[in-house]
Amino acid sequence: MYLPNTRYLDEFEKAEQQAKKSGVGIWILEDYATDRGFDSYAYPVKEKIETTVSDEPKEVFQNCTELRKKYPNGVKKGHPAYSIKMDGDRDGFACE
Repeated sequence: MYLPNTRYLDEFEKAEQQAKKSGVGIWILEDYATDRGFDSYAYPVKEKIETTVSDEPKEVFQNCTELRKKYPNGVKKGHPAYSIKMDGDRDGFACE
């Protein structure tokens, strides 16, 4: 019987948290990584998945006051109205 190899677990978990916070890799795809694995129904393979992160919004608002008129709870990274300029604490959620 072999014991679980957890030698690098802390390093992997730290890297995972950093990637989540920065919104890189699979973490640019909202709700793709789940507790049960990857949600391939949300992002089917036949679709081209954009792997570059753009901080430029596709739906532009002058400030959080204007954004909250349409999205009262703010928006997550990956949303067309997300702008890093409106994500003051850089947690991947603008105007929360």
